[in-house]
Amino acid sequence: MKALILIWSLAIVSIVSCESSKKDKKLNSATGFSKKVTSETIFCGAYCNPPAISYELAADSTCAHSSQEVLNCFAWKNFIALNWIASAQRGIPDTTATAANYGMPGDYSPTVWESFLSIDDVFAPKPPLAWNLKSKTGYIKRINEINKFTDIISSLPKATLRAAVGSSNVDEIMQAEGAWLTDQNGNIVWYEIKINNLESDFIRQNKLYDYDNLKAFGTKNNGVWLPNESIELKAAWRVIPDDQLDSLKNYYKISKAMVPEIKGFNGKKPIYGKYTQKYLGLVGLHIIRKTPQSPQLNWMTFEHVNNAPGPGPADPSVKYSFYNPNSKDPANQSPVPGKDSLNKPVQVVRVNRISQSVQKLNAQMKQLIRASNPKSVWQYYQLVNIQWPENPVADKDNNTQTPLMEGGVKPNQISNTTMETYAQSKQCMDCHKNAPVIGTSIPTDYSFIFLKVKPKK
Repeated sequence: MKALILIWSLAIVSIVSCESSKKDKKLNSATGFSKKVTSETIFCGAYCNPPAISYELAADSTCAHSSQEVLNCFAWKNFIALNWIASAQRGIPDTTATAANYGMPGDYSPTVWESFLSIDDVFAPKPPLAWNLKSKTGYIKRINEINKFTDIISSLPKATLRAAVGSSNVDEIMQAEGAWLTDQNGNIVWYEIKINNLESDFIRQNKLYDYDNLKAFGTKNNGVWLPNESIELKAAWRVIPDDQLDSLKNYYKISKAMVPEIKGFNGKKPIYGKYTQKYLGLVGLHIIRKTPQSPQLNWMTFEHVNNAPGPGPADPSVKYSFYNPNSKDPANQSPVPGKDSLNKPVQVVRVNRISQSVQKLNAQMKQLIRASNPKSVWQYYQLVNIQWPENPVADKDNNTQTPLMEGGVKPNQISNTTMETYAQSKQCMDCHKNAPVIGTSIPTDYSFIFLKVKPKK
């Protein structure tokens, strides 16, 4: 292992002589660290190897989940592997791709997680379409969420949701008032939810997309318990204007997508019009993974470094996507459907400060990524935090009704400015321990995706 650490150290030291462009320096300032590289190695806890630029998804058994340092590194290992280029087989990385090409600007190929089934595909009655990377137009996703759970919030009676999650503050839990987030260019942020092969196969094979089957399955098994290694991802994307594509493609993971026009609202349900192709830049990513050591799941969240400033003065050298230093608007205020314009930028600031230990790891990971590919767009993303159970509770020992046990989850300061914009004081488990089959207290293993399955009329 010493030899391996030495190799990594040499790789990091070798990039000291590289100079950044002025634009690069502005982005780097968001990390809170200078670009000067030291010979210090990445510390991931005792007997735990640091991350590598690899397509291999690290098993949690490789390191005992005993400290925050271990879990911080575990989060980065997940981020790197899941953002590897996908192969022609759904959910499988392209093993012919190399670290030298990791995150190449202008590469709009889908990542491993983008090749997973979407929540709409998983819960559709008919089988989803086959994965196809060889179409004439290439990979183009279809996206239609202006909120992580737009469909759920807009189509279910508030009383039903309130009963389902056991909270009178339903709007705040689901991204306040089911509203949207608009960037400083006046474009709405789009969301998608993806589910890995193991979990989607579990749902499809047990026909849990049907409400009667879901309720019966949960009743029989004292809850809907997901298999270990289930992964759910929730992503936030900003529109990249065509006239900014050439410059921004160097700093964002960009994908092509068919995006609908929003013609208005029916109550809080958006009315979609014609779809057109747009370029979307990744600004936020939740990775939620269930492992043997973390039956209460690992809750990892990443953001682009230029989303919004943290507590305290904003960096005047950074042009933030969701913050205007000259704006007089109050921060983190949700727009109101039918009242506020879709194109009015939302002023966003980070409520929870990213810890010094995570900032240090982020700076080291930036260097590690640059050592493989100095042009990689992934160097401009940062871990915000990861929440994990210090005292895990096995499924068989958990509650058979909501709320589920929390398993001593830590830390409690974890929120994403693009996905919990208006509820940054909440933590993951505050809400997810109440996740149920709609209209019942049957738990769905901390996952809200099953709220997609509605009772038959």
